[in-house]
Amino acid sequence: MRGASLLSLYTLKPYRTCPDCKAKYTSDPDSRKRQLPIAILCLLVLGLSLAVGAEGSGWLVPAVLSYIALGAYLFYTLSRIRYVKYLN
Repeated sequence: MRGASLLSLYTLKPYRTCPDCKAKYTSDPDSRKRQLPIAILCLLVLGLSLAVGAEGSGWLVPAVLSYIALGAYLFYTLSRIRYVKYLN
């Protein structure tokens, strides 16, 4: 399946349709649970980036480490997405 269609910005449906077989599918519940830490890490990255701009380079190392942590967790999360059949 093409996972890129889950990122569609033009629909609010909780499922996507496979372009080849027209089956409805969604991500499994564990994949959705991994979204909360991503949001928390994004807020941390934003806060530390703003701290670098406001307070100076003393916050640079924590900001860079937070970017690395966010990237690693995104890689982990995206590699573990599983698709399941959508039940009406």
